[in-house]
Amino acid sequence: MKKYLYIIPVALAFTACKVGKDYERPSLETPDQFYAGTQGNSTENTLAELSWQGFFAHDELASYIQVALEQNTDLQLAIKNIDQANLLFKQSKMALLPDLTMQVAGTHSELSKNSEVVRSGASRTNKDYTAHLDLSWELDVWGKIRREKEAALASYLQTQEVKRAIQNRLVAEVATAYINLLMLDEQLRIAEEGLTLRENTYAVTQKMYEVGNESIVAVQQAEAQWLEAQELLPQIEQEIALQESALGVLLNHFPQQIKRTSTLNAVQFSTELNTGVPASFLSQRPDIQIAELELKKANAKVGAAQGEMYPRLTISAQGGLNAIETSQWFNTPASLFGTVVGGLVQPIFQKKKLRTAYEVAVIEREKAAISFKNAVVVGYADVHDALVKIDKMQEREQVVQQRVDLLNTSLESIQVMFGLDKASYLEVINAQALALQSNLNYATLKRDYLASKIDLYRALGGH
Repeated sequence: MKKYLYIIPVALAFTACKVGKDYERPSLETPDQFYAGTQGNSTENTLAELSWQGFFAHDELASYIQVALEQNTDLQLAIKNIDQANLLFKQSKMALLPDLTMQVAGTHSELSKNSEVVRSGASRTNKDYTAHLDLSWELDVWGKIRREKEAALASYLQTQEVKRAIQNRLVAEVATAYINLLMLDEQLRIAEEGLTLRENTYAVTQKMYEVGNESIVAVQQAEAQWLEAQELLPQIEQEIALQESALGVLLNHFPQQIKRTSTLNAVQFSTELNTGVPASFLSQRPDIQIAELELKKANAKVGAAQGEMYPRLTISAQGGLNAIETSQWFNTPASLFGTVVGGLVQPIFQKKKLRTAYEVAVIEREKAAISFKNAVVVGYADVHDALVKIDKMQEREQVVQQRVDLLNTSLESIQVMFGLDKASYLEVINAQALALQSNLNYATLKRDYLASKIDLYRALGGH
């Protein structure tokens, strides 16, 4: 058997060959910064490197995010997918090793007395006892199996990035749902105050009508405005219940009231807007990483498909003990036997099929490259858009706040004048409507400003 051992080192020498090209990231030209209105030249301490605990520095919100990360079913499924992909990757590594099996067998047969063999003088009883190891090994001469291992590794790493993407999205969705609730709480408070004001206006108008200082039309208009304010309350309460239900789903809870002690004005997210440079951004955002891993996997599959067209070198060996009597079974070296076989297998009639599979793999790699570049462009646009919204909403908030203050002051003045019979009911109704709508819109704008920061956290791939 020793004389056959030279086959192994010779075969191993061929395994240095490798089909396909090693992966190289496509050239990408990205702008120097995301948006001129914010910091973006430094690569240190960027928002993408900031944990959600650092970005969403709010105790009550942080507690809900933590519950979601522990209980959310989408995240739990992602973890199971990682475990599954890890097992498949470990299995792919075993493909480089030979298959080794053991077999122990004993045969006892009795021939017929009338058989020709027995009549010729041979024994009726035949015995055979064997214990042997079988080895089968496909040598990775062209690197096909190594390419398959690369593809399996890329699939495994993709599942980890999918988990990161789900966590990134989940944190953002919980934060968004929470500030939506705080906005609705603020709007409910504004609506209740508006209802009280309109109820008072209706009562004053009714008294003025009774003494002949107002017409019935004024009373009807004031009552209509009061009823309109009443209708707004159940509408907002409905939206609160639905938003609580949506947040409950993220927390893996059945619909229930969400405890909250904070107000919209008390919520402050990170004020540091250093986004880093776009080049460093590529390694942060999960969907870009997923797209690049898909490209790596497609590149490896091209090599594997190419390797299928080449001859396969196999080595098989068998060795063990064999005897016709159990007493002689382990009588070594007389009972030893062994064989070694090496062979080449070359596809002939499947050449067209294998060639087509290779060409399809090349096209898949080209598609993956296009998807990767598109993911970079989309990711860049997401960051840019979030920064634009943050910048412009800051400007809008200053203007809207001034307008709200003016309308609230104007409303107070008109109500005093109305009580002194120096302003008409139309002026009061108009002032109340403007003040109510402006305050509601201002609450929405404050929510939108916080939401734009959440969008930035998500766009940068915050973890």
